[in-house]
Amino acid sequence: MNHTELVTAAKAYADRQDIEVSQNLDTFILMTEARINRVLKTREQSTRIYTPTIKDQEYYTLPPDYSGMRNIQLNVGEPSSTNDVISMHFVTPEQIDCKRSSSSGEVVYTIVNNQIQIYPLQDVGLTIEIVYYQKVPNLNSVNSTNWLSDSHPDIYLSGVVSQIEAFVKNYEISSSWDDRMSRSIDELEVSDISERWSGAPMVMRNVV
Repeated sequence: MNHTELVTAAKAYADRQDIEVSQNLDTFILMTEARINRVLKTREQSTRIYTPTIKDQEYYTLPPDYSGMRNIQLNVGEPSSTNDVISMHFVTPEQIDCKRSSSSGEVVYTIVNNQIQIYPLQDVGLTIEIVYYQKVPNLNSVNSTNWLSDSHPDIYLSGVVSQIEAFVKNYEISSSWDDRMSRSIDELEVSDISERWSGAPMVMRNVV
């Protein structure tokens, strides 16, 4: 479902063709995406980036579409399957301050505002590899589709109709559509877990 199709369907489901609703539909989409980004975490949102270390740099900026950490590690040299990997463990900002007085050698990180703080500080020549959940890209007349509108249009539609009904003060109907969106999100997350972990475990066999 693209942006035009979503707008048309949302107005039809809400039975609203008035100009005030039409003028605010992009705002309703933004509000829906804000809600989705707070609660949805699936593998379809996962992406990987690499950041080279800078000598004695403690803070590294997170991507602007960051919505949650899935995995982080430190690669020795350029990322490849043959390089050594150093695990990085999450700690709170308070705990990372305590680490300064220890000499455990463990590499730790925390999230401060929109940055990753790491300790101990690293030299050049390493790569921070981050797998994170992306925010849902904003749907608009220019960027008319994204992975969520293509694969799960019911989530978008329920959220936008809920926003329309709240805007026109139909709060009970708005709540019903919001519940519908929540159920769709729950179903997607259950499906994601099932698909991620389904199937028999891999086993090693001797080749004769």
